[in-house]
Amino acid sequence: MAQSRFAFNRSGCVLLLIGLLLLVGTISYIAAGLLGARLPGFDTTQPPVITMTINSSFSYAGVDLTVVNAQQSKSFLDDPNTSTDGMLRLTIQAVNKTPVSVSWNYANVARLVLPGKTIIKPAYVNAPVAITPGKTQTNIVDFAVPTSDTIAQLTLRMGAANEAQMDIPLTGKADLSAYAPKTTPLNGQMLYFGLNWTLKSATTSLSIPGQQAARGLHFVILTLSVDNTLSQVAITGSPYDYARLQFGNTTVSPEDSTLPVSFNTGVSGATGTLSFLIPQKSRAFTLILLPQGQKSTDQAATDFQLT
Repeated sequence: MAQSRFAFNRSGCVLLLIGLLLLVGTISYIAAGLLGARLPGFDTTQPPVITMTINSSFSYAGVDLTVVNAQQSKSFLDDPNTSTDGMLRLTIQAVNKTPVSVSWNYANVARLVLPGKTIIKPAYVNAPVAITPGKTQTNIVDFAVPTSDTIAQLTLRMGAANEAQMDIPLTGKADLSAYAPKTTPLNGQMLYFGLNWTLKSATTSLSIPGQQAARGLHFVILTLSVDNTLSQVAITGSPYDYARLQFGNTTVSPEDSTLPVSFNTGVSGATGTLSFLIPQKSRAFTLILLPQGQKSTDQAATDFQLT
């Protein structure tokens, strides 16, 4: 009986001690907040915010992005990861004009380059990007940046480490023409599968719908026009099987295609594209349309160069 009473008293003391510790902790937390320490639940006044209009537009993974503005403050009350000695907030709008859904997370593909070339990750992103065709999504991306670094000194770097990256100076007047698609008009003629093919243009781009080019590479997007003067439907099949792009000693298959798999009788000017991923320094190419079937000798090719 005495042993049971001893155990009960010991348990009661432990519970009392825990209660006292919780009470002291709560009082200390409240006192620290009232004295001005930055604690959750006690930040009620947003420090002054400097806002700078940026309006720099570019494409990532085929989606049109605009850095709308940049805001700088000692802290942002609605950022759960905010620093107290400097934050930068970017508002980025994404418009998906492609036919596919596209997704990414700025935590993985956005970095900020500080004066002195220090590179930092986002401290907070309000939501991943998940954008369906025809839709618009706006995100905020926060970085911990000393207030001594002005907005115009900073550069947004878009693209993961293994992707073709783009540097966007936050000056409000950045020249981003180096990242814009560039088109070379062409007029390559081919006869393939009984059809008249015309290679009309070649466009270089760092992205296609849903995909950013790998580091050091870009896409060459070929636009072709096809006429069928035959008296029957021509079924060419998948361009992934017969279309190739050659440069130097390398031959690659398409990454994407919008060419039809068949061409109706009498069709004229049926268009589509072939997208190939190639090194950015390559300039001279041969488009090859391969024979289909073991006994086929039907092959066509046309050379072209990028301007």
